[in-house]
Amino acid sequence: MNADVFAASQELKGGGVVVLPTETVYGLAANALDAEAVKKIFAIKGRPLNDPLILHVLDISWLERYTHVEKFLPRIEKITETFWPGPITIILPKKEIIPDIVTAGFSTVAVRCPDHPTFRAVLKASNLPLAAPSANPFGYVSPTRIGQVKATLGDKVKIMLDGGECSVGLESTILDITCPTPRILRPGAITADAISKVLEEDVVDYDVQIVSQNPNAPGQLKQHYCTNTRLVLFEHGHREFSQYFAKKKAIVFMQRPNNPDEIAKKLQLPAEDIFWLSYDGNLDVVARNLFSTLQYLDSAQYDTILCERPPREGIGIAIDDRLLRAAAKFNG
Repeated sequence: MNADVFAASQELKGGGVVVLPTETVYGLAANALDAEAVKKIFAIKGRPLNDPLILHVLDISWLERYTHVEKFLPRIEKITETFWPGPITIILPKKEIIPDIVTAGFSTVAVRCPDHPTFRAVLKASNLPLAAPSANPFGYVSPTRIGQVKATLGDKVKIMLDGGECSVGLESTILDITCPTPRILRPGAITADAISKVLEEDVVDYDVQIVSQNPNAPGQLKQHYCTNTRLVLFEHGHREFSQYFAKKKAIVFMQRPNNPDEIAKKLQLPAEDIFWLSYDGNLDVVARNLFSTLQYLDSAQYDTILCERPPREGIGIAIDDRLLRAAAKFNG
């Protein structure tokens, strides 16, 4: 067994908290069966106790330990066979073994099977389900690289495992399969259309208007993923920025403009203040680069970040959701 994996598993067994990589974002993990350990997650992040956590498991065989699966087994089998391990979380009725602090007192729990080999190795070594929200101060931009975790959490966590850059870059899709018609509570890389095809039934797509002060799943608060720097969004394809006044502003496009130098000249901006999240508009690449770019710009002493919204299709729905919640802080 890898020494780092062993050390992390021992820390978790002892009631500690560790930072682990997933394919979505880096997570701040603790033994989900230990309420005192889970409290440490909330304390380190400054996360409100009414915001539930996701339970991470090794595979479908773990579900019966922690959830009531009987009524939903056909849906569970179709989802897990196709998408697990991977960036989709399902809502299920929880068993009493799961402390209320994990679920914010709800009778359901969000469960995911991560795809990152390091996280999976720690799950196997510890034989524990792990509660693991993003490894950052609550409400801030989620980390997709270990350096971002160290920059925001500092020495609050003793063990941090570096798994490289996260391959997806956005938090998982959350799907409530306990409803008569399955419903997406948080959009992610796996879309409603993809899920509907697998389940062979309708799926209620994500509604961008969902805002909750008492969420039954992560990612439903109005303000989230926020930079400290003022973030202003503009519509996809928009190229007129004279109305945006700022002493020092960065402009972020979904893809590299055909004429970035001309845009910079027109706006009387240095060319280095023009950024893009992909070269060709590939939204998977945009998602992978979004949080890292926002964190970089947040530390680069701009007073305003202007960011283009993506096309609202596929993973673009999830990207737009993150941007809208990040900008809500600055919209009054």
